[in-house]
Amino acid sequence: MEQAKDLVSRINEQVLELLGRHQALKSEYAALQTQSAELLKSIEVLKTEIEKLKDQIVKLKIAKSLTDKEDSTEVKAKIEELLREIDKCVGLLNQ
Repeated sequence: MEQAKDLVSRINEQVLELLGRHQALKSEYAALQTQSAELLKSIEVLKTEIEKLKDQIVKLKIAKSLTDKEDSTEVKAKIEELLREIDKCVGLLNQ
């Protein structure tokens, strides 16, 4: 009978330990979810910043090429691309 009580007592202790570990893991999971959401927001902000910087690079190249005649073909191609994009937008607005 004493063995059964000891066994039940050990099982009870193990269950309590597992419940504590479960609660700790739930808390850690919630913290990781919050951290993940924050990191995803940061990624989006950085992607936006990268796009802005890419646009700025293009603008700087265009400005530089206006003073230097070396890269004029690249600039002309970019200007033509931008004009086509503007024409598409105007066409959509006219519909």
